[in-house]
Amino acid sequence: MVARFAGRNEWGARSLGNRAILAHPGRMESFYTINDQIKCRDFWMPFAPTILDGAAPKYLENWSMERTPAPFMITAFKATPLGQTELCAAIHHGDGTVRPQVLRRDANPDYYDLVRRFENKTGIGAVLNTSFNLHGKPLAATPEQALDTLRHSELRYLAIGPFLVSKNDRA
Repeated sequence: MVARFAGRNEWGARSLGNRAILAHPGRMESFYTINDQIKCRDFWMPFAPTILDGAAPKYLENWSMERTPAPFMITAFKATPLGQTELCAAIHHGDGTVRPQVLRRDANPDYYDLVRRFENKTGIGAVLNTSFNLHGKPLAATPEQALDTLRHSELRYLAIGPFLVSKNDRA
């Protein structure tokens, strides 16, 4: 689990990778850790994944780049059986739906390459992605706010530009 502060600031209702908390989408401990120790929000609020465009057909029923490209986490899809397994921490557990950001490389090359590296290590072409903020607080918009969010949460790592900041256990 790592917070990512990179590139241009984002605007809108959803995290699109530049101001994000990223985690393994296939491990329920990702869901519980973020919900209970970082976001401090209600258990029923689902997270969403960023899914590489090439992996989307295996995770989303009836997905088509031409018909429903889904770049902004506002379109819901039923998860395939594989999606229900590999994205279990990033789906709605009540109905098995997922509200993904389907990521094309030309939209955000650095973020795409990061998710691709995760796919190369795990075989999963997606990450759990939630906004980089604490519940009820604004999105981290400056490096100072990013460090403050790290300090006041149970997050341990922050990728900020080319640097990885980690918390000292004694701090």
